[in-house]
Amino acid sequence: MSTLFYLIIYDLPDTKAANKRRTKLHKMLSGYGTWTQYSVFECFLTAVQFAKLKVQVEKLIKPAEDSVRIYVLDAGAVRKTITYGSEQPRQQETIIL
Repeated sequence: MSTLFYLIIYDLPDTKAANKRRTKLHKMLSGYGTWTQYSVFECFLTAVQFAKLKVQVEKLIKPAEDSVRIYVLDAGAVRKTITYGSEQPRQQETIIL
C-alpha cells in the first residue's frame, strides 16, 4: 500500500476549552505520526489512514476558533526537505492507537 507524506500544523486559541481540544488533538495525531515541533506533526499515511484522520480532526476541532493545516507532499518533496538540527523525515511503521 502506498503512502503520502502529510505535514500537519495546528493552532488553537489559549482558552480552557481550546486547551482540552489541543491535548486531544495532540494525542490523536501522536497515533498517526511523529511530533516534530510544538504544533507540527509529520505523518506517512495511506489513503485509508488519511481519511480516518480527517474525520477525527473534523469531529474534534471548532473551525470558527481553531486552525489546522494539512500539507500533502509526495516522495519527491520529502527527499528535497532541508532540515537543521533534527533528522530528515523518514517513514516508520504507522501504528494507529
